[in-house]
Amino acid sequence: MLLSLVLHMYSMRYLLPSVVLLGSAPTYVLAWGVWRLLSALLPARIYQAVDDRLYWVYQSTVLFFFENYTGVQILLYGDLPKNKENIIYLANHQSTVDWVVADILAIRQNALGHVRYVLKDRLKWLPLYGCYFSQHGGIYVKRSAKFNERDMRRKLRSYVDAGTPVRVLFVFFLSSS
Repeated sequence: MLLSLVLHMYSMRYLLPSVVLLGSAPTYVLAWGVWRLLSALLPARIYQAVDDRLYWVYQSTVLFFFENYTGVQILLYGDLPKNKENIIYLANHQSTVDWVVADILAIRQNALGHVRYVLKDRLKWLPLYGCYFSQHGGIYVKRSAKFNERDMRRKLRSYVDAGTPVRVLFVFFLSSS
């Protein structure tokens, strides 16, 4: 009986992270929406600084559960650069958690809030997350459509013009399968 209880509890170990992350997402998006409205009259750099901090808080929670509950061992080799550098991280989307690698690298450089993603177009329809990733600077691309270089350049140029700190730009190589 006790062994059955232990096995059952062990099988439910992913319930806590799921409840915390999915349960806090609406509150997080509501806080971001309120901040977006309150900061409408403020300079864009002030909005961006608080938005990056909000993003850092939520993604830190995601990484905490990922690193502590999945049992994955993360090994980083080499020396961390002494000066912060901008990074373009390219992944060929071999896994649904490729983005976590970018976040793991970014948090160790204290740049987690400054991560921007190039994402599959379908992800913009994901409730809560899709809208926010776009507002946080995510760029959506279609796998089946012809790549629109002009739109991509315009979005990247908007980062530069607004002075948006981008430390890691995470790009998926989107396979045809």
